[in-house]
Amino acid sequence: MGLAWYIAAEQEIAGLEIFVNGKSIAHTDEERLEQLCLKLGVSPLMDFFSVDAQETEALLEAYLGGDEEPLSTPEEEWFAAADGLITVRALADYLGSHPDVLEKQQDVMEDLSEYQQILETLNQHQVRWHLAIDI
Repeated sequence: MGLAWYIAAEQEIAGLEIFVNGKSIAHTDEERLEQLCLKLGVSPLMDFFSVDAQETEALLEAYLGGDEEPLSTPEEEWFAAADGLITVRALADYLGSHPDVLEKQQDVMEDLSEYQQILETLNQHQVRWHLAIDI
C-alpha cells in the first residue's frame, strides 16, 4: 500500500467519506514542510499526529515479541478541526501561489485539498480529528 498520511475522526459522520490519498504529502520532505509551516506561523501537520495507544501496544508486541517489558505509550490525542484547517489552508494558499517549492507539489496540493474538504465537514459537526499514518 505504501506510506500515507490520513485523517482519523473521533466519531463517524453519516455520509462523510473520510478516505484521502495522503501518499504524496507523506512522501514529501517532512522537514521542509515543517519549516514552511513555521514560516507561515501555523502548526506543522505532524503536530496533529496521534495514534491509538492499544494499536501501538499491539504493533510493538507484534514486532518486539511478548518477552519485552511493556512500553508505556501516549494516550491518543484529538484536535479541533478548525485548528487543522488553519494549517491546511495556509499551506494550500502558499503552495498555490509559489510553484516549485516542493517536489510533486501539485500532488501535495491535491492531498491538502482532500484534507481541507474533510476537515471543513468535521468542523461543521464539531468532530475532533488527528493525523494518522498508514505504513
